Amino acid sequence: MLTMKGLVTGLTVLVLSLIAVLTQTWILLLLELPLLYPLLLSMAFPLLRVYGVKVRREVSRKRVVEGDTVTVTLLIKNDSGRLLFLRILEEIEPPLEVIDGSLRGFFVLKQGEEGKLSYKVSAKRRGHFNLGPTRVEAYDPFLLRREEIFALEPDEIAVFPRILRKYRIAVTSRFTMPRPGEIASKQAGDGGDFLEVREAQEYILRRVNWKATARTRHWMINAFEGERLTSILVILDVSGKRLLGEVIDDFIDELVRIAASIVYSFISAGNNVALLVVGNYRDWIRPGAGKKQLFRLLTSLADVRYLSTKQIIEYEEVFKRISLLISPLGSSVVIISPFAEKEIYDTVSFAESMGYPVTCVAVNPFSIRWTRDQQLNQLLTESWKKGVLKLLSDRRRKLVLVEST
Repeated sequence: MLTMKGLVTGLTVLVLSLIAVLTQTWILLLLELPLLYPLLLSMAFPLLRVYGVKVRREVSRKRVVEGDTVTVTLLIKNDSGRLLFLRILEEIEPPLEVIDGSLRGFFVLKQGEEGKLSYKVSAKRRGHFNLGPTRVEAYDPFLLRREEIFALEPDEIAVFPRILRKYRIAVTSRFTMPRPGEIASKQAGDGGDFLEVREAQEYILRRVNWKATARTRHWMINAFEGERLTSILVILDVSGKRLLGEVIDDFIDELVRIAASIVYSFISAGNNVALLVVGNYRDWIRPGAGKKQLFRLLTSLADVRYLSTKQIIEYEEVFKRISLLISPLGSSVVIISPFAEKEIYDTVSFAESMGYPVTCVAVNPFSIRWTRDQQLNQLLTESWKKGVLKLLSDRRRKLVLVEST
């Protein structure tokens, strides 16, 4: 394939030849020789028989958080046994943005030499994005012809939502696991909430109930509720298009950051955490604990988007089919939502009817300032709060109102 330089050179030779023939000015043919010789020599250069070129990509981190930068280094080595003229062309997937360096590089490498191309990208939005593919082109010494001789497959980086440490929510649960945690259980332990007075199985002076001991003539102690771990099902509601219109994507980003922060706090406490995404995007993650489970949850949350297609199955039916598969009956359910659709209210009622203690985290959809009129934003916020408090206020459930991050 001719380069732009080769194409211009070839056209110039043809034009001069045509003028020489038409005007019978044969001396013009002599002017072609300085252009024709490099073109002929270039055609004889065996570009397609270039072997021994090695390319590899080094990525500083493949798991990052929104706003972080990633350093990428492309290393190309000439093991072909002859001098090579090589060009690297790297591609990146939007919205990744190059903030330092270049995606293009040209190298003249002798046998055994290695070239390096480095650049930095900024990951401003969450998701999974490709670095690459990378193409390597070989040129002749006159830079008149080029051929693609090598292609390097892309590497994927995961951009997780930003986690804010300020979101810690206390939940209740009827299901607990026999390990120390933060959830009050109805079994005796080292908690601070009084449970009952019982006969001592072993002598603990600081817990002795002296009145009960004197009355029964047996050692009686005060028993307190133990604090255990539990299983928590986090439900993320991706909805609100009718309410927010074109700014729905910005709100979903805020919603996902809050969900990631809450999930992080639950995992940090040692609980088993499962995830169910409902609304105009569907996904679910089985329960688990520890660092690997946190990565699974963040990986799922990184891809949450508002899809324009309407989901056929309603929220309640999705919860009915999946909840018992990923969360034991009686465990805690935390619903994160703008509570802008009727279906999510039905899901709250249905979960409580099944015996799940429900905590509602209502995220204000108007806190993203989708209009410049601050007074209008405040008015809409107050109306939304009144509606949510009216529909969700119940002594059986916990309600938390949250502004955007």
